[in-house]
Amino acid sequence: MRAYKNGNEAAIIILHEIYGINRFIEELCIQYHNDGFDVFCPQLLGREHFPYEDSATAHAYFFNEVGFDVYKKIEEQIKYLKLSYKQVFVLGFSVGATIAWRCSETSLADGIICCYGSRIRDYLQVTPSCPVLLLFAEHDSFDVQKVVNGFKEKENIAIFSLPAHHGFLDKYNKYYDEKEANIAAVLIRNAMKKPTI
Repeated sequence: MRAYKNGNEAAIIILHEIYGINRFIEELCIQYHNDGFDVFCPQLLGREHFPYEDSATAHAYFFNEVGFDVYKKIEEQIKYLKLSYKQVFVLGFSVGATIAWRCSETSLADGIICCYGSRIRDYLQVTPSCPVLLLFAEHDSFDVQKVVNGFKEKENIAIFSLPAHHGFLDKYNKYYDEKEANIAAVLIRNAMKKPTI
């Protein structure tokens, strides 16, 4: 677990992709901490991160050694953090986004942001009890529009499909898209607005 704490009133749990806590995730944690959040980043893999070129190995490792039921541990962490923080948000990327999505059925988090969680399509039965922002990449390994259309009747969801590829927020990823990443960053910030006092 990476933790960046400074006695802030709001906390973010950042859930990494199949690669683990790599440079992108580390920099993101520091960025949000500098912006006034306490940040918690669990190492879901239980090992060092995988390089991008080992995506097949990373994928197999996640599905064989971790799996999406790890969301139960994240729910426990949300519950624990709610004892100390006014607000707790969850921000997930790829498999981390699907894990975050699975946590949305409880109303424990103050907001959940899911960035290109392609396996969310396997958990369409989830009905969020807290505000959820879903950011999909139009160019992914599945029919994104079909999934987006399936959410139109659900409450507590803001959903955007951006003209980019899976991984577009990660500046170290070959699919990084600066324009769409900046748009997504604004959407994410708006979803994590701290209450005015």
